Amino acid sequence: MGALNANVPAQVTPTAVKDIIETELSVSSINSFINMAYITTRPLAGELGDCGGSDALNQIMILLAAHFIATLRDRTAKSESIGGEWSITFMGQDGLGLSASLYGQQAIVLDCSGILAMAGMKKATFQVADYDQLDDLSDYYE
Repeated sequence: MGALNANVPAQVTPTAVKDIIETELSVSSINSFINMAYITTRPLAGELGDCGGSDALNQIMILLAAHFIATLRDRTAKSESIGGEWSITFMGQDGLGLSASLYGQQAIVLDCSGILAMAGMKKATFQVADYDQLDDLSDYYE
């Protein structure tokens, strides 16, 4: 664990992350989550020019660090049940990936490029057949 990646903007700090999520993690641990956020946002670097630029990118990195902390480390219980059955429900679990926390959801909102919204989604592929290569289509049409 430890050191913050040298390329992480100066505004993206453990203090900035702690301003939006309550955590007892050490600075070293928070740096690891910030580094994950930096790697995740690298594809966004040139994509946010028309909607916030580097300020938006910095906020997205902070939100993603908080998202990683909330979903991977400091999960907060929303409700617990003991009577008859053991169960626990965690706050912010509204979906998979970035939708699993309010921080991830907000990062998606700030990303005008749509790249984060598409993260983790399966890519569709299709092929267009050349009409001349098709056999008799009469079986398909009446």
